[in-house]
Amino acid sequence: MGISILIRVFAGLALTAALSIPAAAVPIPWKNCGKPTDLLSISKSDASVWPPQAAAPASAQATLDTAGNLVNLRLFLVQGLAWTFNSGPLPTTTSAGFVSLPASFPVTLASPPLPIPAGPYGTIHTFGAHTPTPTTIATQANLASTLNAPLSITVSLSANGTPGFPLTPAAGDVYGVHVQMTESGGPQVFCMDLNVPFKTAVPLVSVQQVSDIATLSLVNLATLAALLAIAGLFVARRRDRACE
Repeated sequence: MGISILIRVFAGLALTAALSIPAAAVPIPWKNCGKPTDLLSISKSDASVWPPQAAAPASAQATLDTAGNLVNLRLFLVQGLAWTFNSGPLPTTTSAGFVSLPASFPVTLASPPLPIPAGPYGTIHTFGAHTPTPTTIATQANLASTLNAPLSITVSLSANGTPGFPLTPAAGDVYGVHVQMTESGGPQVFCMDLNVPFKTAVPLVSVQQVSDIATLSLVNLATLAALLAIAGLFVARRRDRACE
């Protein structure tokens, strides 16, 4: 009887553990545009469902100022590791609800922090985790050597074959994502091409707008704060003199 109970307990624990592991068994049809000598080699890149139901395995956030200028494009990508890139200001135009981007543009690595140690990596990330239709991405990779700065990284992002993204997504949109990373003066880290189709209206690029003051550089903000402090001191001195 004791053995039977133990077997049931262990079976229950195994079932619970199995259910807690995100299902991700559909290979993602990405194209390796790299070389056999690339530092990052991908051995597994699966999705819980394909085409994805949420923006996956890449998602982006575009920050626009009140004039419609693109202040930053932040791209999150799961490709062996979880990468986050920032573009900074980009020359763009907006027409008929579509934001046009350069065909290719440089980005900087926001995370993970450098240096990135060599070794095997496994990454599981759920996109749209708090929505009714999440998509889980599971990847496995190996980094042949420690990754150090500086890096040269370029990104291309398109919607239905045109560089850029729509402000309002539509069912049937197909996004193209291209990322190429190289150690400056060294070997290529990885190169990937991917087309992400959506059956429903899924925004691979979400848009937020900030006020002009929020887009000021830190130097400009510091200068503005100093000027305000000087003005406040001047007003206070004038009040003191008026009271004498």
